Amino acid sequence: MAYNQTKTEHAFQTFHKDLKAGDFAPVLFMYGEEEYLIDWAAESIVGKYVDNSMRDFDFVKIQDEDATAEALLEACDTFSMLSVKRVVWAHNFPPLLKKNAKGFGESELNKLMNYLNSPNEGTILILSCMNPDEGAALVKNLKKEHKSYAFERLDMAQLMGFAEKRFKSNRVQIDRSTLRYFIDETGYFNKESDYRILNLVNDIKKLAAHASGFSVTKDDVDQTLHGDLDRFAFNFLDAIGANRKDTALRLLYNMLGAGGDVYSILGLLVNQFELMLEAKELRDSDMNQEQIAKTLKVNPYRLKKALTVADKFSNKKIKEILIQLYEIDRSIKTGMMEQTLALELLIGRI
Repeated sequence: MAYNQTKTEHAFQTFHKDLKAGDFAPVLFMYGEEEYLIDWAAESIVGKYVDNSMRDFDFVKIQDEDATAEALLEACDTFSMLSVKRVVWAHNFPPLLKKNAKGFGESELNKLMNYLNSPNEGTILILSCMNPDEGAALVKNLKKEHKSYAFERLDMAQLMGFAEKRFKSNRVQIDRSTLRYFIDETGYFNKESDYRILNLVNDIKKLAAHASGFSVTKDDVDQTLHGDLDRFAFNFLDAIGANRKDTALRLLYNMLGAGGDVYSILGLLVNQFELMLEAKELRDSDMNQEQIAKTLKVNPYRLKKALTVADKFSNKKIKEILIQLYEIDRSIKTGMMEQTLALELLIGRI
């Protein structure tokens, strides 16, 4: 039987309802780039069905060198000791990741498929990974015949709801305006960002520890997220646009001192100036900011900030800066110029 979730409901919302109802089939497939949610969902099932005193017996996690068809099938066919159900979690199982995974020939795959067709009702098998191979037979079978949860990135409304609950669980308050500001500052919706929910959860913990009076302010957000690459980029470009080169240099040194590396900073600046140029050119063609954001697939808040800085430069000047950035990147990689000196010279030239 095939399962489908509604388009408007994120997998973590669907899963939360299923968890509350105890509505789980004996085979589940979890995938997507939000690995934090995959781990949360799998551990939630373990917590619901496995007796804590029997965890070592009734919960099996299969990964790395243990990831064989035989190990998985043996674990699934073993009945629980005292728990409601036995839980077997195969994380990054090789035939999920690659169509022709080593050690999983036709014989092994047939055994797995036979089990999926007639699973042990006393066991919940969870198969999970971040990036499944859509051409793999196991992936096709799981998506077609079993319950799947696609833990992809959240939209703004979903993320705000998720974050609100996390702030409450950390016993601090945050108003909607500050919450929106916090999310914008994290860079979660930036096209190039690798910021994920795990990072968000950790930052919420930092904010909760930092907040005075049990209420998070924008100042708390600014101080807690200081050093973030995206935030550095906005502050750096603001300083450059206002011709405050001393401030730009100070921000650069602070970023390097906080553990930032030249290649990451250089790459981020290239992305920012490319965005500024593309956005200005689209606006010159009579697109509004909403249309530009959709065309470039960029967070509207980030676009607004980029255009604010871009308006301080002509299109010609932005192109010149981009050429300099490309040349600096080449000079650093070929060893013609020392890394920090190259960026210092760039600031002096702008």
